[in-house]
Amino acid sequence: MQSSRRRLATILMCACAGLLAACNYSTNEDVTVREGTSHRGDAVTINGNVRVEKDADARDSSFRTINGNVVVEEGAKVSDCETVNGSVRIGDGTEAGDLRTVNGDLSVGRDAHIDGQVQLVNGSVRLASGSRVQGDVGTVNGLIEMRSATVNGDLTNTNGGMLITDGSEVLGGIRVEAVDEGSEGEPPRIIVGPGVRIRGESVFERPVELYVHDSAEMGPVSGAQVIRYSGSEPG
Repeated sequence: MQSSRRRLATILMCACAGLLAACNYSTNEDVTVREGTSHRGDAVTINGNVRVEKDADARDSSFRTINGNVVVEEGAKVSDCETVNGSVRIGDGTEAGDLRTVNGDLSVGRDAHIDGQVQLVNGSVRLASGSRVQGDVGTVNGLIEMRSATVNGDLTNTNGGMLITDGSEVLGGIRVEAVDEGSEGEPPRIIVGPGVRIRGESVFERPVELYVHDSAEMGPVSGAQVIRYSGSEPG
């Protein structure tokens, strides 16, 4: 759990640093970039939502909120996006940088390109078909789900499990981190589905159920026994 706590502290510090350094700061107000417009300059709000509408160009701008959701609509371009208490939704065909949330889910739409890392503490991550993440994808407490997606870095998780399927590719490896003794609960289920390729090493620091489809490829595995299966899903 120590590494999980470090990750939480890092994300919170990043959020606070973003607030202090922000050029455009507001309280109890939403931040909106209108459809098809261009936007320059970072924006931060407390108790407000962030919405970057369809085809807006804010590629040089970062957006942060403390209590609110972040939505980047189809075809929009942004830099980093972050919230502490809220969800992050990245639409189809978007471009974005680092994505972070402490308490909330995060989804990346079809054919979106994330030129950075995806980091969560309490929430699930879903990567849709054709999406690509340049860096690592990690959550402490939540599911990581990939469908026909690509991650150039590693997948990291503690509780919640993983569903990697439909020909997804991970150029790094998988890491499931240890928890305190006596607090393990049920072993997380890790499913590596049809046509998936995991290029790097997979390391499991706690007991897991690791199911790997007969058509999937995995690099070296330590700390878990591979259970092979065929068909659409494990028995």
